[in-house]
Amino acid sequence: MKIPKGMKPGELRLLPVILFLFLTFYLPVAVLLMKGLQSESRWTLDWLKELVLSPYYRRIFVFTMGQAFLSTLLSLLVALPGGWILSHLDFPGKKILKALTTIPFILPSILVVLGFILFWGRQGVINKTLMALMGRDKPVLDVLYSFKAILLAHVFYNFPIALRLIAAWWEGLGENQLQAARTMGASEGRIFRTITLPQLLPGMISAGSLIFLYCFMSFAVVLVLGGGPRYSTLEVEVYRLVKYSLDFGKGGALALVETAATLFLTWFYINRENTNIQRQVWRGSKSHWRDASLTTRILCAAYFVVVLFIIFGPILTVMVQSLLVQTTRTSPPGLSLRWYREMLQPPGSARGASALLLASSIRNSLILAISTLVLTLTIGAYTSWILSRYRFRFSGMIESLIMMPMGVSSVVLGMGYLWLRRGGRLEMISPVVSIILAHTVIALPFVLRSLTPAMKRIRQSLLDASRLMGAGGIRQFITIELPLIRPGLITGGAFALAISLGEINATLILSDAGIPTIPIAILKLIGTYKFYSACALGTILILICTAAFILIDAFEGWET
Repeated sequence: MKIPKGMKPGELRLLPVILFLFLTFYLPVAVLLMKGLQSESRWTLDWLKELVLSPYYRRIFVFTMGQAFLSTLLSLLVALPGGWILSHLDFPGKKILKALTTIPFILPSILVVLGFILFWGRQGVINKTLMALMGRDKPVLDVLYSFKAILLAHVFYNFPIALRLIAAWWEGLGENQLQAARTMGASEGRIFRTITLPQLLPGMISAGSLIFLYCFMSFAVVLVLGGGPRYSTLEVEVYRLVKYSLDFGKGGALALVETAATLFLTWFYINRENTNIQRQVWRGSKSHWRDASLTTRILCAAYFVVVLFIIFGPILTVMVQSLLVQTTRTSPPGLSLRWYREMLQPPGSARGASALLLASSIRNSLILAISTLVLTLTIGAYTSWILSRYRFRFSGMIESLIMMPMGVSSVVLGMGYLWLRRGGRLEMISPVVSIILAHTVIALPFVLRSLTPAMKRIRQSLLDASRLMGAGGIRQFITIELPLIRPGLITGGAFALAISLGEINATLILSDAGIPTIPIAILKLIGTYKFYSACALGTILILICTAAFILIDAFEGWET
């Protein structure tokens, strides 16, 4: 094949990936964002001016930033004691405890919403327990559909990120300065303020920037637990403007503002990570649990009891309620496998509307997830192979362009697809295919972060030796490279599967009435107060995500 003038072999082989991302990511996102700069086929800044001058949208922007900032701050504060414990103490079951605290991070947001409603709601487990203990007939706590609920859910969801990153950073700090300060008589509080905290700040800023980005783009938590326009964010408002008001102009302008902010946050996070990689890491010895003082042991145990209660309270509530059934509104619930039996009934059998929704949502989710898995791993393996085996001009910029979907909201991506479909440009593509493409684009950066390091770790001398023995090209990839990157493939595949099964933002926008998925079915069942059915679906999602998490944790892909 003749290589175009000025183009290197690696750049030529990367063209299919660039073309795929252009059609499935850059084009729909750019089309939606351009709607915010157009009016009646002419370029204009009128939409942006209207947003800037509107007190309503200024309030939404301030609220989006404020809730993300407070959620980040609270997540860091909750994680700080845990970070010290994990980095300074060795105790039996530490690895299991560390893994358990990570579970909220891999749960789909709609499951967090469902768990919070059943655990913290007015008729939830906490309120029923408090009413029984205090002898009251009214709920004691009023948490849901408020600012408190958003903050609580965001902390639940994101503090595992802070816990892992702070623990890893704290573990790498040197002990010399601390010992010198103790020798000079400085108190532990003063040592923490003047030595430890300044050294921890880079790691906390790195963790905080990632949490801020996630909270800034939070959708399902704000949409359901926020309780309405009073606590709306940019993400939710873009969805309402385009999906329900069909106002693509104003929605596009708002998406433009949001995308500019998220790209800046992504750049800031990646820049911090690249700086942190250069730091010198010390591996100091840890104290054993037995050597710690009684007060320290009591405080550490109390911390993890509270953390595990908050983590597993909502999750266990969902799983237990999936085994309950209530025959009448006033009768007490009894144990039953009814919801699971209905899911397993063959097609065509007499089933209620809820049972049909359960069965069809599982079938649709599996079809979408498996298709996404195959497509993402194929594109991811090919892309990481090209990036690892060839040199590029502007390699940093090329990798940033490929990873760009990580920094753009999936609501914006879904809205771009919706506009192209309604405008007739993607009319030939079915909703199912468009959802698979959207899921692939969203999962691809996570798969690449798992596969590319594994591919780059393969020694060049091994590849040269195989070529000398006549095993080049595809044979070399199948017999040598593929077995060596298997951990990365499993981790990336687990990420792709979990992301596709739990994705709700773009799916909610693109799915028609005929293709509900598990998260969308849960959202619908929550809206119609059919919590037992929702819990059965939620339990299936929890079990699948937990299996994916075990795979990811086994290969330590979580930290890639």
